[in-house]
Amino acid sequence: MSFFAELKRRNVFRAGIAYLIGAWLLAQIADLLIDNIGAPDWVMKTLFVVLGLGFFLTLFFAWAFEMTPEGVKRESQVDRSQSITKVTGHKLDRTIILILVLALAYFAWDKFAAPAPTAIPETASTTEQAMIDKSIAVLPFVNMSADADNEYFSDGLSEELLNLLAKVDGLKVAARTSSFKFKGSEADIAEIGQKLNVATVLEGSVRKSGNQARITAQLIKVDDGFHLWSETYDRELDNIFEVQDEIATAIVDALKLPLLGHDAKPVTSTSANNFASYDLYLQGRHEARQYSEQSFKRAIEYYLASLENDSSFAPAYSGLADAYMYLSDFGDLPQGEAQKLARSATEKALSINPDSPEAHASMGLLLNNLGHIRESDIHLQRALQINPNYVNALIWYRNNLNSQFRSTKAMSVIKKALSVDPLSHSVRRAYASQLYVLLKFDESVQKIQALIAANPDDPTPYELWGNIFMEKGLPQNAIPMYRNSHRLRPGDIYMAAQNVNAGLQLNDPELVEYWLEEARSRGADGQWTRSAENAVMYANGKFAELLSQVDHLLESQPGQMGLLRYRRDALVNMGQIEAAKDTVQQALESSGHVSGQSISGDQLFNVVSLANVMDITGDTVARDQLVSQSSSLLNHLRQSEPANSTVLLLSAMVASIQNDLPGVLSNLELAVQNGFTDHWELIRSPVFARWQDNEEFQAFYQSMLKTAADNLREYKTNNPKEKATTAREVFG
Repeated sequence: MSFFAELKRRNVFRAGIAYLIGAWLLAQIADLLIDNIGAPDWVMKTLFVVLGLGFFLTLFFAWAFEMTPEGVKRESQVDRSQSITKVTGHKLDRTIILILVLALAYFAWDKFAAPAPTAIPETASTTEQAMIDKSIAVLPFVNMSADADNEYFSDGLSEELLNLLAKVDGLKVAARTSSFKFKGSEADIAEIGQKLNVATVLEGSVRKSGNQARITAQLIKVDDGFHLWSETYDRELDNIFEVQDEIATAIVDALKLPLLGHDAKPVTSTSANNFASYDLYLQGRHEARQYSEQSFKRAIEYYLASLENDSSFAPAYSGLADAYMYLSDFGDLPQGEAQKLARSATEKALSINPDSPEAHASMGLLLNNLGHIRESDIHLQRALQINPNYVNALIWYRNNLNSQFRSTKAMSVIKKALSVDPLSHSVRRAYASQLYVLLKFDESVQKIQALIAANPDDPTPYELWGNIFMEKGLPQNAIPMYRNSHRLRPGDIYMAAQNVNAGLQLNDPELVEYWLEEARSRGADGQWTRSAENAVMYANGKFAELLSQVDHLLESQPGQMGLLRYRRDALVNMGQIEAAKDTVQQALESSGHVSGQSISGDQLFNVVSLANVMDITGDTVARDQLVSQSSSLLNHLRQSEPANSTVLLLSAMVASIQNDLPGVLSNLELAVQNGFTDHWELIRSPVFARWQDNEEFQAFYQSMLKTAADNLREYKTNNPKEKATTAREVFG
């Protein structure tokens, strides 16, 4: 008899098949039970080893032993004429069928009837866990130098290591702001890892004396506190950049095998060529994070000093550009001068390093400030292509999306920033802001209140709360919030300008004049002072004065979108139609619009205004084409985005050009319901000029004035000091 036939006669095949099916079924049941009781991974691994060994033992016993009526005997001791292997084989067949039926039943239940796993809050999925495992947070290195002022150096070293590690493909690095929240904290590694959602933490210390430094670093696993790697470096600071590379490369090597695989590439620094330049740059970056007029001025001084030492240091140029733009925002540096200085610095940074994410983001910020949203998008998207986790670029890109009325997409972008930098106040503020853009006012207020509870002296949450009231059409409630922020942030003009707008909405000239003087006192030539003055001249119909100031500002800010809009409307109101047409076409060209191509949300006002000019000149073909484009985009926005008062106002403008009064009034009514309170637009916007003698339109305008009067009365009731004889006594 052949060996194969003997295996078959002894039921070895049947025993093996029965065992395999039974083992599979047992493993499935065990897996389900182990998951539910939360047993460690080694339990399941041990079971697989036991089942594997059991298979070979089963085959051995089936070959060497046989079942007989007297019990189990060695096969060699059984008379072949009395063997019952056929009977045993039939029993095994029935056993195989039974186990197979059970296995199929389990498979069917698991596939079609088993309840979906319940989502457990705060627990990562398998995919997310894989991402978390390849993750690190760089904590601020402890300054152990005798001089406490050297802290900027230890912080800067931590940041540079963070930046170097962020270049490693496949490694998630917690953002600087969130990591630095634990500076001086007594939180343990497990708590830090949980809050930052990382698997490893790098910590260390720096002892600096003169040109010598001892740098100690250690890499720790979050789950068990195990030290993966540690090292101490005694170096002269002339080679600090080599030390940074050395530390970062050592960390990557420590992580490479267990987390990143064998193909992880080493990282290299792109820092300055000398320590003095780098040292000054770190001090500038430290100042720029304070977000005040004086801190940005100090940052600029440090960046310029850094560049005196090394004129090829691209990061200093990028930091300089951002500081100029923020000084215009938070201080009194004229906007045109800031833009000129920022453009020069950014272009220099890009010429040195065309692939610098910081430089591309800086250019995106500058172009956003000019209102050139499409061009800004190109640079911000390039910055995020190079470094997808660059938080500043994410925040600024979110601003662009909102300018295009793409608020839903903007929320996804700010959520990405929040995942990268969950403890950053600037990111949390941007998230709260995006919530109210999406009209989620209650949720936004909750986030703002949490920010105030964490830091009552931070002026930004009060600013955001004021913005919510403005979005809801409640300027009377916004003023106290803006006043708080104005008090807490000396040198900043913006809050005074916001209260000028609130005063216009309340139709109170005294409030407007008071806050306009407050803005001028902090910077007569500041961008927000000029912005407030332009708004007041437009609302009061002083178009000749407005045109004169706007033309003066455009000399230093050619292509500034907000200024071109005022110029366009002033010219139409003054009857200078051809000049207005040239202005609006210039604005569209600056925004990247090409005739015949689709338009974006940031171009809508100019497209609608051009359609109105074409209507005035009798060019009905061009008018109808522009109206069709605008209507199509507005309909899409109204279906895909939350109700937005600006989109509804634009819809009313399009209806006006189409000579559709019911459409005008219905859209204006919806706009008012969604927070629109700029009553002066109804009598100053050239688009509504045709309705000035219409009784229905004028009745609607009067209803807005009545609402403004009611809101002003409420404001005075809630602010008893309003009984004083002058605004100066009220607010001074």
